[in-house]
Amino acid sequence: MKAFVVDQYGPDATLTEKDVTLAKTGENELRVRVTGTSLNPLDTKMFFGHVAAAPTTGILQGDVTGKIVEIGSSVTTFSVGDHVIAFGGGLGERSGALAEEMLVPESMAVLKPAGLSAEVAGCLPVIGLTAMEALKERAMVQPGMRLYVVGGTGGVGHLVAQLATHYGCDVTASAANDEKANWLEGHGIHVHRYREETVEALLDRVAPDGFDVVIDTVGGDHLQESFVLAKERGKIISIATRTTQDLTPMHSKALTLEALFVALPLMKGKTEEMRRQQEHLTEVAGLVADGTIELRIDSRVPRQVEALNEAYKAFDQHSHFGKVSVYDANADFDESGD
Repeated sequence: MKAFVVDQYGPDATLTEKDVTLAKTGENELRVRVTGTSLNPLDTKMFFGHVAAAPTTGILQGDVTGKIVEIGSSVTTFSVGDHVIAFGGGLGERSGALAEEMLVPESMAVLKPAGLSAEVAGCLPVIGLTAMEALKERAMVQPGMRLYVVGGTGGVGHLVAQLATHYGCDVTASAANDEKANWLEGHGIHVHRYREETVEALLDRVAPDGFDVVIDTVGGDHLQESFVLAKERGKIISIATRTTQDLTPMHSKALTLEALFVALPLMKGKTEEMRRQQEHLTEVAGLVADGTIELRIDSRVPRQVEALNEAYKAFDQHSHFGKVSVYDANADFDESGD
């Protein structure tokens, strides 16, 4: 089969189109014909050698949607021909979705809701699972909870902000410009124009005692500011902690800081956690399919080697308003997206 392969990760990494042979389908695996996938920050970090989790096969991208073409001997919940969504590989020993086919653990896949396009479905798994873990397992969200989202219109951030609002939280999120601010306000989310308003001014305006939970999707100086935004004994949940910070303000307010790495269950084969992620993905896919939550596509990259290499190398050079979709320009999808 055709695949886009990285021969060597690092500063000079390049994707090359090659003919490769996928491993045999394991007894608890699904062989999926890929019809949709997307690019995540984790992919680019592995590409450039910044995260030691890259797939040994050189085939990146864990987000996938497609049709099952073969099932393992012990698979009981899916059948050949089913259309599924999964975060199924692209790291460690598992190949990713930059190939014609991908092997996915049964415990990480869910049925794609009818009417959900392949493009949207292929953008959902990583950000959906990250958002759901942050809110349901780490923040333990409850109606009325006051929550701040750093990077409120990024891939993870725009789902977190909407989901928290859906669960009854009072949500404020950061925005860099009028377009992003208007989008947040249109979804019932308070806006912090962080380039114009200090965090201290924001607190005076909307949360004098601080926020119950701060979800940081950006890191760096924004993580440092999270210590100011959180209330005493509040919680900060970050997906971007590869940074050095002064923890003095965190200690003085008795804050809790938690790092979230959504790929850990898949990498380590943590079956119970994978099943929990499966439940989260089922829920968030349903909310996107019925229009409760909007998954926004920032840009589209064709599955062509030149375009993919350019996208990987340019990804970190600007912020994204939603997701970066990777699509097959030659595919002819039906209305269900497959």
